Amino acid sequence: MITFEYRFDILHGKVDAYEKYVKTQGKNIWSKYRGVKAVRKYRSMLGGSSPQRVVQVDLDSLATLEKILSDPGFKKAKAKFHGMVTNVSDSLLVSI
Repeated sequence: MITFEYRFDILHGKVDAYEKYVKTQGKNIWSKYRGVKAVRKYRSMLGGSSPQRVVQVDLDSLATLEKILSDPGFKKAKAKFHGMVTNVSDSLLVSI
């Protein structure tokens, strides 16, 4: 199992659009794919602290992640998402 961790801030002036997106189009974007074991979403308790948001996705394998990231529907959703966020970074984590 691997964990894909995604960290980001919401662009100034895009908070409402971001909140609407995660409640509609982006609500279960990860969960609908086979091989996704869990999705955890976090918001910073410190408000303006960066990163403002962290998403962790547990997947059964790296191949699963690669398949999701290459899916045309996911690519479209990701492009829309990236129009609302900044300071994006990610990591691939394994348990030790």
